[in-house]
Amino acid sequence: MHKSYDVVVVGGGPAGSAAAYTLAKAGIEVCLIDKSVFPRDKLCGGLLTLRSKKVFEEVFQAGWDKAHEYSAKGVRLFHKKQLLNSVENYSQFYFTRRYHFDDYLLTLAKKAGVDCKEGASITEINIEGKTCRLRSGEDIAYRYLIGADGVNSIVAKSIFGSSFNKKTIGFALETELDRSSVGTSSHLDLPEVYFGLVQWGYGWVFPKENTLTVGLGGLHSRNAHMKKGFQQFISDRFGDVAMGAIKGHYIPCGDYRRNPGVEDVLLVGDAAGLVEPITGEGIAFAMQSGHLAASAIIDTTTGHARPNPYVIYKETFAQISSILNYASVLSHLIFPKVSQRLFVKVLPKTKNLTHMHMDLMADELDYPQYAKKLISRVPRGIVRQIMAKR
Repeated sequence: MHKSYDVVVVGGGPAGSAAAYTLAKAGIEVCLIDKSVFPRDKLCGGLLTLRSKKVFEEVFQAGWDKAHEYSAKGVRLFHKKQLLNSVENYSQFYFTRRYHFDDYLLTLAKKAGVDCKEGASITEINIEGKTCRLRSGEDIAYRYLIGADGVNSIVAKSIFGSSFNKKTIGFALETELDRSSVGTSSHLDLPEVYFGLVQWGYGWVFPKENTLTVGLGGLHSRNAHMKKGFQQFISDRFGDVAMGAIKGHYIPCGDYRRNPGVEDVLLVGDAAGLVEPITGEGIAFAMQSGHLAASAIIDTTTGHARPNPYVIYKETFAQISSILNYASVLSHLIFPKVSQRLFVKVLPKTKNLTHMHMDLMADELDYPQYAKKLISRVPRGIVRQIMAKR
């Protein structure tokens, strides 16, 4: 005999916790399953934008101060070793360790009444029979299933045959540096973003309370020697420095799932590929998609909507997919070498482009407006060259 729930959520990250929290607050019996015991480490730069703050407060209605450990008002942009621009006292960025952030969100979900099964690996999902089998042998039955289990999603694999497209997936390497071990860089107070280090991607140095998160990410298919480049990046920036373990992980790179589920099974967050390719933002879209998926199920169970939640979710999902569509097109104006040469010349002469980018991440400038302003600053001949190579 197995335990049965209205909804099973697979994955306890921001998307899964947002979905489970929303469902529990609506009085729906929900079980969240995660293979890890929280708190747990998670590869992620830990950047939280004002968009993330806005979504968090709308979904969880809880204190934001506990969600982050460091904040900064500005950014420094580089091309390889060359500083292109530095902006201070403009917009706000927050930084967190996913070790703490995800645990905070999951704790909020538990307090809302979510039944959490941590340290429980799923070995098989029977879509027709609507059950999840755990490694322990226990079967968990569900009426609706939400896959919030990341880029290697077993839920996505169960309904589509594969978790992601190997040709379009991204890959990132990351490590933590103790501030006390990096000399004068221990006073680094603004996030740093580095272009020109990898193809179709960038490097980053994000300040935290006691550490610096250093990473490098780009399209996996275009960067065969990323580890060597990552080590060189750290050496160039910090010299001979002791570092923590280098972690690697696949990441979505703008190639989201156009069909984020089927009937009673919905995909959210990284499982649906919801990472914006220009800014790398994923946490805000994870929380938002989890909330939207849960809301679609709530509408279905209350009898106010169509036969299955996927129909509703697909419609509301457009709130996110429209953003990713714009970002995908615009990424072809930012990442190719020809356009980066242009930005290397233009960025040192103006702060407007950087302000635009920060306004975009703060959700104070929408993507159509951003696209119009960006394209107006790029010569038409270069636009035609770039778009012709898509």
